[in-house]
Amino acid sequence: MKLKNLEQELEFIRSAEPKELMAQIAKRRFSRKAEKPLIARKIFAASLFYIKAYGLCDAAKIEVFRANTPELVAALLEVTADSPETVKLFLDHGEYNAVMKYLHAHDDVAQYPERELVWHGTPADILRHLERYRMSTFARYDLIMRGNPAIIRRIIAKGRLNGREKMAIMTRCPYELVEFLIETQTNLKEAKKLHQMQMIRFSSNKKLEKFIKGQRFVREAEDFFFRYGAFPVLVSYVKRYNIEGGQEMLLKRSNRGEIISYLSKHQLCEASEKLLLKRGIHAEIKAYIKKHCFSEEQEVRFIKRGNHREIMLYLANHSLCDLAQIELLYRRNNAEIMYFISRYPLADAAVEVLQKCGSDEAFKLWMQDIRRPLKPADEEIGAGENGSENENERGNPEQNGFADAVSLAFRPMRRYKHAAEKVM
Repeated sequence: MKLKNLEQELEFIRSAEPKELMAQIAKRRFSRKAEKPLIARKIFAASLFYIKAYGLCDAAKIEVFRANTPELVAALLEVTADSPETVKLFLDHGEYNAVMKYLHAHDDVAQYPERELVWHGTPADILRHLERYRMSTFARYDLIMRGNPAIIRRIIAKGRLNGREKMAIMTRCPYELVEFLIETQTNLKEAKKLHQMQMIRFSSNKKLEKFIKGQRFVREAEDFFFRYGAFPVLVSYVKRYNIEGGQEMLLKRSNRGEIISYLSKHQLCEASEKLLLKRGIHAEIKAYIKKHCFSEEQEVRFIKRGNHREIMLYLANHSLCDLAQIELLYRRNNAEIMYFISRYPLADAAVEVLQKCGSDEAFKLWMQDIRRPLKPADEEIGAGENGSENENERGNPEQNGFADAVSLAFRPMRRYKHAAEKVM
């Protein structure tokens, strides 16, 4: 595919399958403005292939360093041969532990001239240096992460902190230093954002509940809330304001117990179900499928994952849509197929697949299930206008007591999407 302009490149990066993306990368390099969206899509193989083949522009490098995927960071530093410009970007935007690991492996990093002072100097030496000189970006960040209150207060007083440094203070420092940071802000919007973050971190759940009843957080504070806010209040917040992508953000929390509790009580949107399956954490999936069934597309994806224990638990509580039934039959797991047939009717399309790839045992079980005594309404099927029975076409139900095979094999099937009684 020939991409003629930036707009076409961006659309292709947004919608292409991974294999298509890899094939396009093998042919040519994207324009500089398309490289950041490529990295932001987070397809590891495509990103790694692109970095090794072409390198990246500065904006895309920053995206790699912020995402902090170790293999991508290492590949980027390798292809640029640790160029001064790339190392500076890494120190300014990289994750702290990743940068520290790099610094410990490299004795002489010109972009961090204060390293000896910060790592081995006394607090008095550092304070005197701060009084006389302005330190480099990573030196200030390193000092904040080390947590000496007097040094951090002096850094705040000097001003001109960037977003990463402010966030480190908001997440790691005590209330007094956070309050001091807010007091030094001259921009009212910035002060409001930091004040809301302070409230999220230090206020009681009751006070937060009262706040969110009246208003939403500003965007940056809302992101902070999703990462550090109390989980019960966060659930109320997502529900109250119907936050787009809110459920996905909840699933990315680090506390497993909170996530499992949420999954057992709330039906997910389709995008969140997709994320749940992508995460592939058995305890989370188990908690969800005990109470909720997947949307049709995600139900097919769930069967394709092929986890036998999860599939059997799902079938104990829910039937399957037509496409998921077909996928189940194509798995050729006789225990799963037999269990499904014993509990639920097969869709017409699934019956055809059963005849092709089902076991004799499964087919016999299905035949036993469809043999049912005729009701008065059944006896009238096939009768002409005068009410006479056409024996050539329909057989004689009065003789065998069952409906004929044709009408049973291809009778319309109901689709069940509600929980069945528990047997497991």
